[in-house]
Amino acid sequence: MGTVIERLDEIPARMAAAVKPALAAATREGYRRFLGAMVHYTRESGARLDHAAALAHDPGVANFFAALAREERGHWQLALADLHAGGATLDQEPPTGLKGFHDGWMNARDDAWWLGALYALENVGAPLGEAAPVALMRLGLTAHETRFVRVHLEVDEAHGRDTARWCATVMNQARLVESAEAAEAFWVAMHREALEGRPVTP
Repeated sequence: MGTVIERLDEIPARMAAAVKPALAAATREGYRRFLGAMVHYTRESGARLDHAAALAHDPGVANFFAALAREERGHWQLALADLHAGGATLDQEPPTGLKGFHDGWMNARDDAWWLGALYALENVGAPLGEAAPVALMRLGLTAHETRFVRVHLEVDEAHGRDTARWCATVMNQARLVESAEAAEAFWVAMHREALEGRPVTP
């Protein structure tokens, strides 16, 4: 069956594979919808991480979440600035599954749930490989329209490694995988909905 990290590694790989076709076919309008979705998605990321930091049972995990909260708190403003740089405004509704994801995170009370979800979300950048930069180049976007993506492709690599170290300390491995798979379903549906311009059922 492999280690828990080996099992978790399969999840970001699936996430990337599920989104690559939509990324390859994305239009400028799809990219703008993506940025709008990221504004909604990341606006409360600091609050979610603060919540996990306040309730985490392991003090080390609590400190890890608190540090991430400080880093992530203003990222929604970067996505909004990229949207404005492309001449668009935030006029779309939040992604279909965002409330369910947010509520699931805020209702959780165990480190394994938060770490499992975070593992999937912070490690998807690596298996996306060159697909994201190639898509951005194909669309002819300016540097001021792509800061959010470029920043996250860079910082998520370190965040993914740190999350993996904490996941390795969790006893309830099944809970880690369950949470990562829930995050996978939400993330794939959110990205496809934005890039393809239609609701996607997780």
